[in-house]
Formats: sequence, structure tokens, C-alpha cells
Amino acid sequence: MTQTGPRIALKIDVDTLQGYLDGVPRLLRVLDRAQVKATFCCAMGPDCSGKAIWRVFRQRGFLGKMWRTRKALSVSFRTKLYGTLLSAPPIASGHPQPMRDAEAAGHEVIPHGWNHITWHDQLSRWDMERTRHELDLACRAFERVMGRKCEAFAAPGWQATDRSLLAEEEQGLTYSADTRGWKPFLPLVEGRALRVVQIPTTLPTLDEIIGRSDLRARAPMDYLADLIRRPAGPRGSTPAGAPVHVYTGHTEIEGARWADTFGSLIATLQDEGFAFVTLGELAESALQEGALDAYSVVSAELPGRAGKVSCQAGFA
Repeated sequence: MTQTGPRIALKIDVDTLQGYLDGVPRLLRVLDRAQVKATFCCAMGPDCSGKAIWRVFRQRGFLGKMWRTRKALSVSFRTKLYGTLLSAPPIASGHPQPMRDAEAAGHEVIPHGWNHITWHDQLSRWDMERTRHELDLACRAFERVMGRKCEAFAAPGWQATDRSLLAEEEQGLTYSADTRGWKPFLPLVEGRALRVVQIPTTLPTLDEIIGRSDLRARAPMDYLADLIRRPAGPRGSTPAGAPVHVYTGHTEIEGARWADTFGSLIATLQDEGFAFVTLGELAESALQEGALDAYSVVSAELPGRAGKVSCQAGFA
């Protein structure tokens, strides 16, 4: 049934072993108290978090972002060495229980890449064969852990290329959450609309808000709540209607020091009449509503974020 009131889908990215083992159980408790469901997007392969340090030399603004968010992120010193001075331990593929616990509690679970750091930093340089291989690694690992077919995917770091979008279609996925934008759409590649529905994140993430000089007078969650109350739309538009949003949280932030504050935000939105849905439910609703518009996927910079991300054309 198509919903017409205000809705928000909670997308929870699980990028590190620490966030997976500690943050997932904590968020499950927060969500259980609120009686809402979310979509957990879990990195399946090795935790190579230590290699992210090389972004200092490759991504403008990365060092500044790390300084701004240093008190908000809960990442251990050990995690910062994984894949460099310490070997890279497996995340979900080596520890299946948290994923299974999330699904048993009624949440949606999908893969968030195989090697999160590698996809995030190197996808744009991969040929079609390498892109297919990395996507297949994530999907096959998911199927081994969950015992069912992989039907959706969330790209690490909102990094997508024409090749990754085509590979997702070859995998037979129903939807993917690879982009930033304002509404579900079909990606346009070489003049052809693909079948895999894109469910873009419509809102800034907490680490993109915290510590920004232009927002120092605002509490991060208050600023975020104000954005959620407004309908999403393309750049320069003034959209009308009930807000429908996708918010991406991280187990290293909302699943750690900000867990209670995140729970308070959920309670506030519930009091205001927001319905909480999963990404899969949002995709199903979009398909039921009729023909989806097709948009190109472009690379763009967003406020508070280091480097470029893949966006629905017209969003940034």
C-alpha cells in the first residue's frame, strides 16, 4: 500500500569491525526501544580502516573533516592500524551473528561492499571485470552468511560508476543505495535507463554537520531535524508535499557516543507523525507508484564532506 504521510528510512552503514561488533548491538537496542525498523548495510570483507590515512594526500578537506569529527567518532587506535601495521580482520563474513541478530529483530540487512576502503578509494579506476569481481565478492559473502539471495546493495562512500551500476543490473538486484539525491530513480547509463532502482540518501550525515563553521550556532541534531521536516528536492527547488527522506547513520557515531541523542531524534520524529520504513519498503513503494524517472549519476562535492560522491543529477 502506498503511504502518503511523512516518511523516513534509516540506513545504518557498518564500515568497521568495531562498529559491527559494538555499534550494531547498541543500535538494535535503541531501535527496539523506539519500535522502528532500519536497513543495516554491512561491509562483508576485511577491515582495512588504517589505509584511509592515505586520503590525506588524495582528498581535499579530508584532514579538516577528521579534525572536526574527532570527538564524535568512536574508532579505536587498533582499528586505525587495520590493513597497515595490523592485519585486516574480516567484518561480517567472519562474524555472522550481528547480521543475523539484526534480521531476526525485523530489520533489513544488505551488503555494503567487500573491502569498504578499496571500493571507496579505487572504484573509479577499476575496469568492468574488477568491478564485477568486487560486487560479486560482497554478494556471495552475504549469501553465505544469510542463507538467501542478495537482492540489494549499498556502495561504500556513495561511490558509483557506470560500470558498477551495470554490474548491479547483471547481479539482478532489485535496488541499490549508491547515491545522494532527493527521490528514488532509475540510473541512466549511456542513454539507457537501468532496472535497478536507486534509493539515494537525501540528508547530510552527522559527520558532515558536526563542527562546520557555518553551523556552530546550531545543535547538530536540531539542524538535522529541521531538514527532515522539509521535503527533499533538486538544487534550487522549493518542493511541496509530505517529506520523504533517507538518513544514513554510522555505527561508529550513532551506534556509539551519539546513540542516546539519535534515539531522542527518533522519538521526536515519531511524535511529529513520521513513519519509519526500510530502504526495501521505500523501493517497493516507489515501484508501486508507477514509472520512475531516469537520471544520470554525477560526481559532486557536498558541504562538510571530503572528496566527491555520486549524486542524482541536479542534486548538488
